[in-house]
Amino acid sequence: MSLQIRIRLSLMMFVQYFMFGAWFVTLGTYMHEGLEFDAIIGTAYGTQGIAAIISTLVFGAVADRYLSAQKLLGVLAIASGVILFIAARITTSPDLFLALILLHFLFFVPTIPLANSVALSCITDRSAEFPPIRVCGTAGWIVAGLLIGAMPGAAATHLPMQIAGAAGVVLGLYAFSLPDTPPAGKGSHADWRSVLGFDMMGKMRERNFAIFIIGVLIVLIPLAFYNTYSNAFLSAVNLHADIFGHRVEPAAIQTLGQVSEFVLLLSLPMFLRRFGVKGVLVIGMLAWSVRYLLFGYGFDQSGGDFAMLVTAVMLHGVCYDFFFVAGQIYVDENFEPALRARAQSFLVTINMGVGVVLGSNFANFVYRMNAMPEGGHDWRTIWLVPALIALLAGLAFALWFRPARFVQQNARPAAS
Repeated sequence: MSLQIRIRLSLMMFVQYFMFGAWFVTLGTYMHEGLEFDAIIGTAYGTQGIAAIISTLVFGAVADRYLSAQKLLGVLAIASGVILFIAARITTSPDLFLALILLHFLFFVPTIPLANSVALSCITDRSAEFPPIRVCGTAGWIVAGLLIGAMPGAAATHLPMQIAGAAGVVLGLYAFSLPDTPPAGKGSHADWRSVLGFDMMGKMRERNFAIFIIGVLIVLIPLAFYNTYSNAFLSAVNLHADIFGHRVEPAAIQTLGQVSEFVLLLSLPMFLRRFGVKGVLVIGMLAWSVRYLLFGYGFDQSGGDFAMLVTAVMLHGVCYDFFFVAGQIYVDENFEPALRARAQSFLVTINMGVGVVLGSNFANFVYRMNAMPEGGHDWRTIWLVPALIALLAGLAFALWFRPARFVQQNARPAAS
């Protein structure tokens, strides 16, 4: 792959995740402080999972059969950006605001597998070339967070949504200039089963792929605990840092997780070569268990143990990259060209759709069950539950998952 193509794909990832990170993290703050829509904050975040289930497979089928992936990416990115602009103007109707957030996600979520498909179509060595491109998405998320964080009070306004909307339009226009990724399955028969992704389920009859998907669903439970409750926990145990007389709060400390993700993505090719896809996936699963053990025992009545809790935060790179990014590479290796866009969409449906819905509800159940009568929560028990789940899942995965080694000679030719 040429340097020019690498830079163009890296910029695509940067803008896409800049758009996502600019508004998603602060949505709850805006709805609470700026709109006073407290009753629907959880519902608004949950629309992401609903959208992933509904739209990713449908648009993946379109990319496989009817329209080049980069063109569809452009159309969807522009539409999702425009909808954010409209949603930013809604201040009095919770129902309309919620409907627009759902509509935004219906268009935005499919851009994630489409961007992966565009990038992977240009790559000759997936395990070596994809992670350095994908890491630019992490950089975009970090830059977005730093930008919004540098503007006092911006999180409680509609400004992040407007910035994200502008980034969506930029991404959409830019996508039309990306290397052509024509529909590999053009001309093939499409029926309702393929459009809805039910033909993907045929792959579940293959033992290793079925184990992989089950593993993804299980790991989404620990991920849901982190996304939903980590900030509340770190605030409850008063984790902070004093830097040059300035108090750094948990939200800022948690960005260290994205920094570690950036570093680990760059080193992922080395780990894939050294340990293979199975070894990397197992390490990623077991890292979730270590992370939550550190959370569970990283505090006492006097507060949080800074070293243990920051270490847990910084394990994000191993937890996320070694399982979810490596999983994207594994899926691309195991589908023929005509199905790859839809396969990536199927994975996103599992990750951001079914997994989010199941994981969030289970995490919420555990959280409520461990509310203490005198106030607060039994955080140790809350974190030990996902720690045990991740440990058992990792051990079972190590025992039963037996994938074939990557066959790089079957990779597609590089785009010019």
